[in-house]
Amino acid sequence: MIQGKAMILLASMLMLGACGGGSSNAGNAQGSGGDQSPSQPPTSIPDGQTPPGNEQEKPLTYPQMSVAQASRLLHQGTMGPTGAEISAASKLSAHAWIHDQFSQPITYHLPLLKLSPGKDQASYSNRIDTWWRASLSSPDQLRQRVAFALSQIFVVSDTGNNLRSRPEGMLNYYDLLLKHSFGNYRDLLQAVTLSPVMGTYLSHLGNEKANVELNIRPDENYAREVMQLFTIGLEELNLDGTPKRDSNGNTIATYDQTQIEGFARIFTGWTFAESTKWKYPNKDYLNPMQVWPEYHSELEKTLLNGTVVAANEGPENALKLALDNLFQNDNVGPFIGKQLIQRLTTSNPSADYIARVSQVFNDNGSGVRGDLKAVVYAILMDQEARDLSQAPEHFGKLKEPLLQTAQLWRELNAYSQSGYFYTWDLASTHGQVPLGSPSVFNFYRPDYQPLSLAGTELVAPEAQIANSATSIGLLNYHYSSLVWRIASTKDQTAGNQILVDLSPHAQIVEQEGKAALVEYYNQVFLSKQMSDELRQELLSVFDWAAKYDLEYQIAYCLFLLVVSPEYVHQR
Repeated sequence: MIQGKAMILLASMLMLGACGGGSSNAGNAQGSGGDQSPSQPPTSIPDGQTPPGNEQEKPLTYPQMSVAQASRLLHQGTMGPTGAEISAASKLSAHAWIHDQFSQPITYHLPLLKLSPGKDQASYSNRIDTWWRASLSSPDQLRQRVAFALSQIFVVSDTGNNLRSRPEGMLNYYDLLLKHSFGNYRDLLQAVTLSPVMGTYLSHLGNEKANVELNIRPDENYAREVMQLFTIGLEELNLDGTPKRDSNGNTIATYDQTQIEGFARIFTGWTFAESTKWKYPNKDYLNPMQVWPEYHSELEKTLLNGTVVAANEGPENALKLALDNLFQNDNVGPFIGKQLIQRLTTSNPSADYIARVSQVFNDNGSGVRGDLKAVVYAILMDQEARDLSQAPEHFGKLKEPLLQTAQLWRELNAYSQSGYFYTWDLASTHGQVPLGSPSVFNFYRPDYQPLSLAGTELVAPEAQIANSATSIGLLNYHYSSLVWRIASTKDQTAGNQILVDLSPHAQIVEQEGKAALVEYYNQVFLSKQMSDELRQELLSVFDWAAKYDLEYQIAYCLFLLVVSPEYVHQR
C-alpha cells in the first residue's frame, strides 16, 4: 500500500544536508488544514457569485475559510503567500478569493523592465530582475502562478541560444501567457504558435515549403512538439487521464509520421512581422509572425483523426483548421488538465480529479470548450484539493525551488537598496530559471519517478531537478539570504544585495513570545501542518542561538524551517 508519508520522505532525501524536520503529522494536517468540500452544503457567506461558465445558475453560498484553509489555498494559487494575505483570505470563502483574483488587472512584465544604470539596452539579468519584481509584488497572484505553470508547458528558453540577447521578446512571451491564463485555450494555442519567440525556439519561423532541387523540406520540430507537449501527448487518453488500449492491451499512439509531415506543411511561410525580405527579415520579437504565401506549402495536409486540409487552402485558413483540429482532440482536456493540476495542487491526482477537470475543459457549463478560467477554478475548488479528508493519502507536491525563495522574499519584504533583484546563476543555486529550461521538455517531466518511489505508482516531477549540486546550492542560498542579508545589519552601501526585513517577526517574539512566532510560521509556511518534532526543533534554535541578537535567532530559526522536508512538501 502506498504510504501517505512517501512524498515527504522523498522531500527529506532531496534536501541534501538539511538539518531538522520530522515527518508530516497527517492526522494534524487533516484535522486543522482540511477544507470543507465545495460539494458539501454551504454554511455561510453568501457571495452571490457562481463558478465560471455557470453565470445563468442561481448564486450559491460558500463557507468562510479558516486560517489553515486559506493558507492551503494560497499556497496552491500564489507565488507564495504572506501572513497578511492569508489573514485577509481567511475572512472570505475559497470561491470569493478565487473570483477576486480573477477580477484583478493583469500585471504585465514587459512594462516593468528596468535597464541597468548607465546602460541603453536591456540585458538577460534585467529580464530575471523583472520576473522577480512582478512575481513578488503583483496583486494578481493567481494569474502569475498560472502563467508560471503555463511557462513550463509551453516552454521557450533563452538558455544556450540567441534568445538570450532578446530580453524584451522573452518578457513579451511571458506576457502572452499572462494574457491568456484565464482566457480560452484555443486563443492561447494560436498566440503561442505565432509568437516569434516560439518560432525562433522551435524553428518554425522561416520554415519553407519543400524544394527538391535545393534540398529543402519543411522543418518538423514545432509540428512534433505542438502535439507531443502542447496539446495531446503521445498516447490516446480517457477522460480521467488513463491511457486507452487496443484489443491486445497496448497503448494507442496519438499520431505518426503522416501527421507530423502534415502539420509541418501547415507551419510553413511564417516569419517576423512587417519583414521586407524573407531571407534577411526585420527581427520583430514583439508582434505575431506574419505569412509569406509564396513560401507556404499548398500541398494536401493530413491531420489528426483523418482530417485532411485540401491543397491550395491558403496559409491562414490552413493554420486555423490545423489549430482547430488539435484543440478539438479528446486528449487535450486530460493531457493539459492533469499537468495544470500537477503544477498547482498535487503531483498524483486521482483519476476522478482529472476526469472532473477534463470535463470542465470540454464544457465549462455554458457549452464553451477550453475555458481556462473555469479549468483553474475547477482545479482549485475540487473536493480533492480543498478537503484533505477527501484526497488520497499521498496528496501534495514538492515545492519548486523558485517558489520556495519567492515565498520567503514575499513574506520578508525582500528588497535591494539599488531597487534591482539581481540573482546570478539561478541554474546552479535553484536548478531552474524563469524561461530558462535546458530543453523544450522543461526542467522536469510530468511523469518523472525518482528511484525512491520505484515500485509505486507515484511520481514526483520536481525531483528531477534535485541533484547534489542544486540541493546544496539552494541550501547555501537560503542560508545566505536569511543570515547574511538581514536589513537591519546593513548600511547604505549594500547596493544590489537582496535584503530581508525580520523586524515584524521580532515584534511577534517581543510581544507574544517565541512560541507565537513558531506558530505563525506554522500558519504561513506549513498551513498549520507542522509536526511536533519540527516545532520543538524550531523552538530549540532560540536557546542554541541565545548569544546572538534576536533577529539572528529568527534567521537561524527560519533557515532550519526552510531546509526541513516539511517546508518542501506543499500539501
